[in-house]
Amino acid sequence: MGDTTTVKVQTSTRDLLLELGAARRMSADQVIVAALEAMRRDERRGRAAAEARAIKDDPIDRAEIEAIQAGLPQMMGTRVSC
Repeated sequence: MGDTTTVKVQTSTRDLLLELGAARRMSADQVIVAALEAMRRDERRGRAAAEARAIKDDPIDRAEIEAIQAGLPQMMGTRVSC
């Protein structure tokens, strides 16, 4: 293992960390990294949802989306042969 450090947590937090790690056969470090990665994914999903709501509510963006959706049936029915 590379460099390590000590992080002070409550004993109940430590116990939960060890319990989760044991159940998944993961080290405490692996559990923490997995949890942090999950938090980052949640943050990205939250930003993406906010952006989608903003696009949906913007009349110019909405018109562009509707134009693309209107063209999809024609695009799906067209076959390109080589």
